[in-house]
Amino acid sequence: MKKIPIGLSALAAAALLLTGCSSDSDAPNPPETDQEPPISTEESTSESNGSAAALGAVRINEVVTYSITELRRCEPVDQDMIETELELQGLGEHEGERIQIDVYLETIAGAPHNHFSWTGPEGVFSSDPLDGTGSDARITWGAEDASVLGSDTLFDSMTGEDQIMVDFDLQVPAETIACR
Repeated sequence: MKKIPIGLSALAAAALLLTGCSSDSDAPNPPETDQEPPISTEESTSESNGSAAALGAVRINEVVTYSITELRRCEPVDQDMIETELELQGLGEHEGERIQIDVYLETIAGAPHNHFSWTGPEGVFSSDPLDGTGSDARITWGAEDASVLGSDTLFDSMTGEDQIMVDFDLQVPAETIACR
């Protein structure tokens, strides 16, 4: 077995130690960059919460209330036998997930057919039951037609089995936009 001079061994050990130390000193840099995205996420969250004023509210089962921060009054679509008085889309956010309510005041073949749907943490629900019996949604205009209020028992849009009680109070924008 060959003997390695002590000086060379010490030099090799020092080089190994310095190499190990230098990689350790580089290691904290990646975590620092990893910490930046949560800070910017918090900043954008606080900005969106601060700048987004509630334009309405949706309450589920008289327990949970969600804020609606964007409203779109859609241009009515002309269809045979369907007269649309109001099509309103309400959007918001809850725990990073989109929530949406769609409200319709319509007349079909001369008969009133008001209905609405809800998409949120509870799932996708509609006031139109899957059995085709039609909606009984109670939807009315607020003072000076500046808002719309409503309530109904909504049915799970996938199975029709689950139900939730939903009531809402939403401002109605004066201007209409093309939603399609």
